[in-house]
Amino acid sequence: MLKKKDYKAYLYLLPAFLLMSVFILYPVVSTLITSFKENYRFLTGSFVRFSIDNYKDILMDETFQKALVNTSFIAFICVPFSMLTSLVVALLLNSIKKLQGLFMTLFYLPQVTNVIAAGMVFALIFNNNFGLMNLFLGLFGVDPVQWISGIGIAASKELYNQSYLRCLFVLFIYSTWSGLSLKVVLFLGGLQNIRRDYYQAARLDGTSSWKTLKKITLPLLSPTTFYVFITSVITAFKAYSAVVALFTTAYGPAGDNTKMMITIVGYIIDSLGSYLTAGAVSVASAAAVILMIIIMILTALQFKASKRWVHYK
Repeated sequence: MLKKKDYKAYLYLLPAFLLMSVFILYPVVSTLITSFKENYRFLTGSFVRFSIDNYKDILMDETFQKALVNTSFIAFICVPFSMLTSLVVALLLNSIKKLQGLFMTLFYLPQVTNVIAAGMVFALIFNNNFGLMNLFLGLFGVDPVQWISGIGIAASKELYNQSYLRCLFVLFIYSTWSGLSLKVVLFLGGLQNIRRDYYQAARLDGTSSWKTLKKITLPLLSPTTFYVFITSVITAFKAYSAVVALFTTAYGPAGDNTKMMITIVGYIIDSLGSYLTAGAVSVASAAAVILMIIIMILTALQFKASKRWVHYK
């Protein structure tokens, strides 16, 4: 039987449970059901039948395949590099005392900067006519590079791939920069929570700096590393605003009509944009379910793998 204090606990949890049911549980269940409705019409609620055709169409759609590749690039290429860079910066900041607060403020600026505004600034930096990147390269005699603007529809697969790789590079630079701020703060907080006794003992034993980093710092920092990695991957799979800021809602350089830089969230939003069309909402729902499944699987795998390398004691 439940004790009196247990009833109080459940009573206190009831408002939170109701809010979660309304704003999380119901939308998830509704989206899941809608994803199986063939030719679902949003305004009338009518549909032909329940089927898995929406999922088949999405998985065979070249645009969705591009979205999956681009999103995976952000999650598995940009995130690890951003984490490594953030860790190095945090280690450097942790080793100094003077001006640490000033440097922390500078590195935290991307976190408080509007994503769209920051993306537009980067779009200007990589502009092929007057961008700072081309001005810098020009100092070394390099011809202007058409990064994300002034590129027409590719006349060949080779030119298209070159354009795509340049856009990926711009996205890589932006994603690394924008991800630095919060990661640096979290890593620095984790470093400062490590007891100084361990380092004092290592110095007395004559342990090298590299061995101290490998045997003390990284293992004791592993809970923070795990948290940063899992949240960063989830955030990466929900990427949208940064891509729109860099490449507009065309999801690509000027003149491209293939949506070469579209992400999964962009694919979902594009599908919802034509909600009056029969089947558009159900396709968007199916894509959202696929995204949710991917995130859930990756999160579960990360938690399972963490048992081998994350040390909480």
